Amino acid sequence: MLNSTADSAVSSSHTLAALSALHRLGTGALTMVCGSDPVSQEKSAGAFLVEEIMKRISVLACILGVCFASAAWGQQPNAPAKIHPWRHHAADQRLPSGGVSHPYLVQSDTSQDKVWELKTYPGGTWTTMGDVNDFGVAVGQGDLPDGSTHNLVVPLFGNHAGGWIDLGTLGGTESGWEEGIITVSNTGMIVGHSASTDQNRPHGFVWTEKSGMADLGTLADIGNTAYNSSYAGGINRMGTLIVGWSGIEDSCLGCAPTLPVVWTPSVAWKDRRIVTTWTIHQLDTTGFEAITNWYAWNVNDFGQIVGEGDGDNGAFVGVIWTPLKNGTWKINKLPAVAGYPNSEPFNINDRGEISGDIEPADFSVWIPSFWKPLDLLRKTYSNPIVLPVPEGGFTNCYTDGINELGDLTGECWGEDVDQAVRWTTKDKQFTQVLGFPGDWSWSFRVNNNRIAVVTYGGGDKCSTSDYISCGGAIHFH
Repeated sequence: MLNSTADSAVSSSHTLAALSALHRLGTGALTMVCGSDPVSQEKSAGAFLVEEIMKRISVLACILGVCFASAAWGQQPNAPAKIHPWRHHAADQRLPSGGVSHPYLVQSDTSQDKVWELKTYPGGTWTTMGDVNDFGVAVGQGDLPDGSTHNLVVPLFGNHAGGWIDLGTLGGTESGWEEGIITVSNTGMIVGHSASTDQNRPHGFVWTEKSGMADLGTLADIGNTAYNSSYAGGINRMGTLIVGWSGIEDSCLGCAPTLPVVWTPSVAWKDRRIVTTWTIHQLDTTGFEAITNWYAWNVNDFGQIVGEGDGDNGAFVGVIWTPLKNGTWKINKLPAVAGYPNSEPFNINDRGEISGDIEPADFSVWIPSFWKPLDLLRKTYSNPIVLPVPEGGFTNCYTDGINELGDLTGECWGEDVDQAVRWTTKDKQFTQVLGFPGDWSWSFRVNNNRIAVVTYGGGDKCSTSDYISCGGAIHFH
């Protein structure tokens, strides 16, 4: 059951100078030194929440202690026709099948927000951004000059700001993977998927500066032999849990049966250093036998996991998995409302608030929404809370990114418009088109400093004659 091993020891030499300070944190070191339990425990009322809060405070103290010594890294300037479960309308229209870029800091004419136009990996033609952590480390996917698709990282601050870094591969040669499904924790761990040496099947990976890219394995490794591919869809901010799915053969989105999975870490002292080993587990799907395609999208620091599933008979469901004291998770359907039976939960913050959208049975329109817990132990959730669609010809929206401040980011589109948009859980009437330079844009994630990553196209810096799509970020207020 041991699917990948990542070396988490503190290193005095750094192969990637741009990331060295952050990656010295390492998840294994946090788990060993701080004693954090990667899986929340179901206990008596009150004790559960207190215990989990104390764990997070303990881990946060360790993170802060190291961050003070690494202050240079954290330094910031003062001043589609839908195919489920694709998160954005434009993905299948703009992503391909098959000089050094540095940030160009501009000011939006309408909001005066800071904007980074990062373009693509040098010599590439497209980039799609997946996530950004609280230290300004952004991650995405894009093509190299030879046309192959790789996972990429780009810091927004520091001496190496805007310099794209290729994370490499798991040894495979296939290209054309899915839409920026890549995330990064505040400990610097990056998870995603890459072509493996197993007949080029995609496998989930975990990457650290010390160990590089490690294969997370598939359900075939623990006996479910048909499920021989995997995707890592998300990692929590503390870097203690990874979620995703394992599928049959390529398991591309919607093209083959998949099962939801979670990877949990264990640590050991080996060769005078701490080593983290990740183990795959299938998540509970009891009561949803009609669902054949599952996707666990993300997980928070309390161990709550959100995702969705669909079946060949048109069945569709948005769910949340709740951690139990025996180290497993219990599945529950998120509430739906009359006329909109389908829901897509994409992300969850540590407050338990969930971003996503709701849709009618025919999937003809997407309504931006979020859910919030109704009790202290988060056993029950609200009906979807509908958010406004901005004016200007927009007819469909989804929310994806959500931070601890209640900021949400996503995408809205209509017949002639397609733009990244923000909302907030604090004001159900607020909506703002981010106004990113270019002709179109979307935003998957936003960090706790209100920096959102953006995929965009057109405009002065990402002309359609040179690029299919470009990566960027925006700091809003």
